[in-house]
Amino acid sequence: METLRAQINALDHPSCPESAQPDTAPFNIPELDDALPEGGLARGVLHEFVPGSYADYPAALGFAGCLLQQLAGARLPVLWCSLGRGLDHPPLPFPPGLTSLGLGPEQILHIEVQTEKELLWVLEEGLSSPSCPLLIAAISQPEKLYDFTASRRLSLRAARHGGTLLLVRHHRARHPAHRRGSTAAATRWSITSRPSQPDYFSNTRMPGFSRPRWQVALTRCKRGKPNIWQLEWDHETLSFGLAAPLVDRETAIPSSPATTASGNGQILPIRSTG
Repeated sequence: METLRAQINALDHPSCPESAQPDTAPFNIPELDDALPEGGLARGVLHEFVPGSYADYPAALGFAGCLLQQLAGARLPVLWCSLGRGLDHPPLPFPPGLTSLGLGPEQILHIEVQTEKELLWVLEEGLSSPSCPLLIAAISQPEKLYDFTASRRLSLRAARHGGTLLLVRHHRARHPAHRRGSTAAATRWSITSRPSQPDYFSNTRMPGFSRPRWQVALTRCKRGKPNIWQLEWDHETLSFGLAAPLVDRETAIPSSPATTASGNGQILPIRSTG
């Protein structure tokens, strides 16, 4: 049985050359890495990221962009393919913002396509090239051709050549009635934006934006442990971390000489009669 398991694992994750990247990219968060069967985000497979709602598409795209830095390692090139021009949430990379994610604009090869058929062709060809070990695809419109068969083709290409594909899908893909909801992706994540911790400054009363936060839900992973986490991104260390939970504080009524307790336990003010 152990020999059979090793053979099956070799088929699912072909051995890479000694100079290649490790098979996984850990988050370095024990609570999250323990939920993944490989102890981190696996390379050589297809990962899907579905926005929690229409307004969460930028959050899902930003989360996938942060993962690029985790997976890129030693300045690997990244093929970025986008579909959906002129919409409310353009799936295009913003070059000045890439530096805050630890990526250089010179690392990104951006391809913009007009149809979903062109996007699937670009991804298959990109995964077949050893020059593209890391790909990201951003689809900001409902899919028509991407289904289990298409995702299976992409997964086989990724496994055969060792490429990793991060696919940001349309928010409708999370709906149970979506007829193309079942795919061959190794993992599927639901991403929802969360308010960041306010960052206060001494010269103003208006707080600024702090580290970006997401509610990250692992909804599909073979041999994984689906769960939900609150994550934030540190621009200085270029790493993820668990967001500090909010403290559940009960409203306390301050005691003062001007208050007294009534017979039913209520706090009533004492009025002066003088």
